[in-house]
Amino acid sequence: MKIRNLEKYGIPSYIVNIFKKNNSNNLFPLQEDAVKKFGILNYEGNEVHPHPALSPQGRGNKDNKNLLVIAPTSSGKTFIGEMAAIAQVIHLQKIIYLVPLRGLADEKYRYFKNLYGNYGIDIVISTRDCFADDQLITSGDYSAAVMTYEKFNYFYLKFPHFLSIVSLVVIDEMQLINDSKWGPLLESIVNHINKKSKHIKIIALSAFIEDRKIS
Repeated sequence: MKIRNLEKYGIPSYIVNIFKKNNSNNLFPLQEDAVKKFGILNYEGNEVHPHPALSPQGRGNKDNKNLLVIAPTSSGKTFIGEMAAIAQVIHLQKIIYLVPLRGLADEKYRYFKNLYGNYGIDIVISTRDCFADDQLITSGDYSAAVMTYEKFNYFYLKFPHFLSIVSLVVIDEMQLINDSKWGPLLESIVNHINKKSKHIKIIALSAFIEDRKIS
């Protein structure tokens, strides 16, 4: 599938041009499946169905909207999260992109800012040491917020209302759910969203997860 065909899914041509410039002319098979079979570009949310690499999680309920993408490095899974995020914000929805470390947050923030910051998409960042944008997040004055796991945890404990206007949370490095440090925190984040903010779709990107599932 050519990236240009994403215009048929409501992605503006100027965004498609950005996608092409920073990726390729064609989607990888995994990315194409994410678009065609799992509706990641649908900002209203589509029903999803099982697939070997793209697996909706949750007690066998086919209507569960969460999506777990398990694929090796260089398979294109990160671009799936990017496409889904941008599809939300161009329809005036708000998204949160989660990463484990401050360095990764800085990198992802600069990436989104450089590509989309000049097109009316307000990108903010929040980590333990970077809190200048925290007020913007609590007031909802942003399009996409890049946050570390720990800072997100702080926000939903202290300002639970901030999730009421969020439509999508992308969780990067989901394989860390098997890590002794990050695992309990990731489970807490996912469980909180599923129980307290059921309107939010989760797209989790993982290199590999063994014996754990998003529930």
